[in-house]
Amino acid sequence: MWYPIERKQIFTGEPLVAGAVRTFTNIFPLDGCGWYKMRLTFHAALAAIVAPYADGMYRWIKGIKLSTSRGETLVNNVSGMALYRLNCYLNHSAPYHTPLLAAGVAEVTANLDIPFEFPFLSRKEDTILATGRYSNLELQITTGTLADLSVAGAVGFTVPTVCCEIISTMSALKSADGMPLGLPFIETYPTVHVDVRPFWDITSAEDLALFGFFIYNHDAIAAGRPFCCVAAGLDHLYDITFRDNLRSWLSLLTTFSFQQERQLMLPYNHYAAVAATEIPTLEAGMYPHLFVKNGSYKEAYATGGKNIIRLEFADLTATDEADLCVFGVRALRN
Repeated sequence: MWYPIERKQIFTGEPLVAGAVRTFTNIFPLDGCGWYKMRLTFHAALAAIVAPYADGMYRWIKGIKLSTSRGETLVNNVSGMALYRLNCYLNHSAPYHTPLLAAGVAEVTANLDIPFEFPFLSRKEDTILATGRYSNLELQITTGTLADLSVAGAVGFTVPTVCCEIISTMSALKSADGMPLGLPFIETYPTVHVDVRPFWDITSAEDLALFGFFIYNHDAIAAGRPFCCVAAGLDHLYDITFRDNLRSWLSLLTTFSFQQERQLMLPYNHYAAVAATEIPTLEAGMYPHLFVKNGSYKEAYATGGKNIIRLEFADLTATDEADLCVFGVRALRN
């Protein structure tokens, strides 16, 4: 499918209130165009901050949910930090953002992309969002408190705002060849403490297949803040296994295996001798996996008909926590 691509602003400067849910509905143009991604830009002015988190604006976004008038959920209350790490994984670069400063007044910006197509698929339109199928889309953004911005929680905070941009086809999808095969889906699972419950039971559904997932391993000091850490993520997991009642799909993998997967996420690699400061690195603690290796939609892991689907692991310590984000495709509803 070949359509000209258009970028269009949907709304700008919409205020967000701390510790609340802001809902956007009956605002999106549903003209039959195919959406490739939605880009959210968060903006605020901050006064002096005591011991700020550099990624504080992402921590402040507690949940993003996107659903359709057909009762389909595309993004199931995924936090800003989870989407940030997913963007790093899929885009091979971090979303643009302004790190929080320790002093003075700072204008800060943080971008997040909600993908409707995935770069590892040979046919990107497999999961494009066909807006002509819907009478309405609803976007919900849940925000946190000032304590999410810094260790001390002391900060002057103007009313933050959000802008929304859509990257889509310029004209409506008409040809059957250009229509999607399924609906993109992103979801996170509750944080687990490695000493109490070192596994997740994955949802089994006839209409759900997984393209991949990533685990984020961090210290328990960040408890209550999923996909966050105090200093850096941790490489403490091993014997990572993904199995169902039929077979194992990942079996007793080590941190070293996933460190290689992280290299595939980098925007570039060095093959000649360079200074250590020039070697690209990716944050520790990320354990990514793709079921789709050759670009085919059919390589996705079908969750239907399984009595149990479990992702389990062991940990080098008894104090860590871990978070899980899965992404895949769901069947289109009539």
